[in-house]
Amino acid sequence: MTQQTLQETVASFDELTAKRMGRVRRYLRTHPRLVVIGAVVLYLLLTLPGVLIAAAMPGANATGLLVTTLAVSAALLYRRKAPMTVIVLVFVFECVALIIAGPQGGLGGVGMIIALYTVATSYSAKRTIPLAVLAGSFQVVLMVLMGFPDMEGMELDPSDGIDEAVFSRIIIGISGSFVIGFYIAAAAVGMNVRNARIHEAELNHWARQVSSLAQVQERNRIAREMHDVVAHSLSVMIALSEGARVVAKRDQSRADEVLNELSGTGRAALADMRRMLGVLRQNETGELEPQPTGGNVEQLLEGFRTAGLPITFTHTGGDLPEDITFQLTVFRMIQESLTNSLRYARNVSDVQVRLERRHDELRLEVMDNGDATRVPSVGSGRGLRGMRERAALYEGTVEAGPVASGGWIVKAVLKIPECGVKNDKQKTAKE
Repeated sequence: MTQQTLQETVASFDELTAKRMGRVRRYLRTHPRLVVIGAVVLYLLLTLPGVLIAAAMPGANATGLLVTTLAVSAALLYRRKAPMTVIVLVFVFECVALIIAGPQGGLGGVGMIIALYTVATSYSAKRTIPLAVLAGSFQVVLMVLMGFPDMEGMELDPSDGIDEAVFSRIIIGISGSFVIGFYIAAAAVGMNVRNARIHEAELNHWARQVSSLAQVQERNRIAREMHDVVAHSLSVMIALSEGARVVAKRDQSRADEVLNELSGTGRAALADMRRMLGVLRQNETGELEPQPTGGNVEQLLEGFRTAGLPITFTHTGGDLPEDITFQLTVFRMIQESLTNSLRYARNVSDVQVRLERRHDELRLEVMDNGDATRVPSVGSGRGLRGMRERAALYEGTVEAGPVASGGWIVKAVLKIPECGVKNDKQKTAKE
């Protein structure tokens, strides 16, 4: 996740789709009314010439054809709001036009093509394909009943082996195939558009789900970092302030040192807070990952020693890998464990911090001999939960609990990243 906040950076799939479209398609998509009016205009342009020609023929009902044409146009204006109702109306009007025009033809089926396309964009293929076949078949039958094809004025040579009845059937078959074929093609185009819209909606849904999950994970990570920084710093500052009050009565110079450490801890905590807030507000591309303040484990332990914890540190098996995130995980887990010892343990005379690196794993153990049972816990459990979340990133585990002989122990096992193992092999080979 990069740039500004997560909600500002995660573009919706609709926006990404719109960017891939051309200017015309993007404009039409944002102006649906214009598309509806355009469909009606297209219908009139394709239908009116044929209607005017049919109306000019002798015995034609010009008024009836024009009225049905305008009725279909009016119905098509509402094709998106009520597609099924509109297709029924268009079908009825076109059948009326066939009856009015007789063998000379009706409205050409353009209205049915547009209506079928609209229905197919809203309903499944199980409805639209049978509807297209039934509508086309009914209109072909109606055309035949009205005298189509008109064979008057046509002369066929019997020597060719084709009489009038056979030729009439051929024309009916071809015309019917074209009508039904066009209707099925319109439905197929509509189904393709519907499938594309459904696919786009699914992608948009999953994009929102992923965005929501990413936001939750980001909030949890920020809460974990804030807890580690604030809880540690405040615990150390409280211990230092209490120690300074006691020492000030006996050794003023020592009290000054403790107060300096107190102010230093406060400034470091403030720098950590500013760093995290600055990362969240940054505009440049970068990882939104709070990083250590630059202090190493030894400096961390020294700060706790100053706060009053008698810490003994043991590190065996080689240095930590160069992976910054892994080092941050170890740093925070030691910090949280010692913070808990500082806050809850009493009469502590020894705190053991052990790091043992093996070939592909790191073992961490923090144990104190204080009497933790005498101090009621005021925490929310976020610290231990945060350590387990950090360990899970490296296929690790965290166990915490009282020691039989007294005190508290935290054990963690982390799998070292593959890059760290490879670097060790390369160093060994060079040596």
